[in-house]
Amino acid sequence: MPPLSAQQQQQQQQQPTTLPPQAPVPPHPSAQPVWARPAPVVVWQATPELEYHQLLRGAARYRWWKPLLALLLGTLYFLTFSVVFSLIAVPIYAIATGGDFTEISVDELIALDTQNPASLFIALGSIILMIPSAMLGMLSAGLGSPRRLWSVALKIRWRWIARTLLPAFIALVLMNVIGIALAIATSDPAELEASATSEPLDYKVNLALISLILVIVLVPLQAAAEELVFRGALMQALGAWFSGASDRTAFGRALRSPWLPILLPSVGFALMHIYDVWGLLAVGLMGAVCAWLTWRTGGLEAAISIHVVNNLVVFMLMTAAFGGETGQSADAGSPWSLIATAVGLLGYAWWVDRDFGRRDGRRTRIDVVQATVRQQPNGPQYPTGPQQPIMPQQMGGPVA
Repeated sequence: MPPLSAQQQQQQQQQPTTLPPQAPVPPHPSAQPVWARPAPVVVWQATPELEYHQLLRGAARYRWWKPLLALLLGTLYFLTFSVVFSLIAVPIYAIATGGDFTEISVDELIALDTQNPASLFIALGSIILMIPSAMLGMLSAGLGSPRRLWSVALKIRWRWIARTLLPAFIALVLMNVIGIALAIATSDPAELEASATSEPLDYKVNLALISLILVIVLVPLQAAAEELVFRGALMQALGAWFSGASDRTAFGRALRSPWLPILLPSVGFALMHIYDVWGLLAVGLMGAVCAWLTWRTGGLEAAISIHVVNNLVVFMLMTAAFGGETGQSADAGSPWSLIATAVGLLGYAWWVDRDFGRRDGRRTRIDVVQATVRQQPNGPQYPTGPQQPIMPQQMGGPVA
């Protein structure tokens, strides 16, 4: 090939190089029809640290509607179990009391009277049915193992049960001593003398002994059942819902705090009882303190301990006919008993919280949950706009 003159080389450099035709630019993924877009990909990712009231959000396949479904199914299970239990227990009650079971009233069956052991068994036994009902509700709703209801460790931490029994007993002694002292100090001496000289009850020691055995066996399960439902299932369901609120506003941050899951079930717990206003306030306060301790310690152990000890003391006093009563009384509350309850519960909460903090107790957990992400296309990267001709200088030098 003869060499080119300087003028020919200059003219060739100024002409653009002819490129092969470009491939057509594919449409952007967002412009594709839905059926042609990449399918979502299921991934597993760690949750942030979850406190006790948020634990349902650590279920592997959590959905916002599953806690509501678990509560509804748990209620249906409880009603079914209660009907079956009643069909078995009512005839036995009629035989034990020598009456006609068709004439037995509901009030008679649920009356907590230690001189009527059969009614005591039915009343406590029906509450214990809450335990399998709540667990089956969680399983049926697809929320995973019901062990999540007990604590962040997914089990009952028996060590904390043991460590909270002593402060619970001291708190109950303090409540009763302060309550009795305030009641005596503010009562009319004539009323005290009248109550001391009142007619003796028709008290049967054999019935009291049977009731005492039932109390020792059933009360721990009854108290644990109430804690599992009110401080467990309800508190976690509300906490899971409210934790999904945005934290960008003050209202959202208020919803995400533990206070609504603590207070709302406590109101329901109080209304479940048949006391007067002072008694309801005392029960509601106990529920709120138990819920706060459940949140602070990451489990139900402290709440179960104070509930079990409280109920054991109350039922044993009724079994011994202390104060002339062998059964539950609707008007047993007073301002002084509320003050005494507050002092004892606040002292118990301070003791347990301090002990838990000193021993570095575990109050949160991290789970691995399922999440979906949209997959990005991994094909060749096509140009996304019109192309400019490439000059020889851009390609590395003159064309030979």
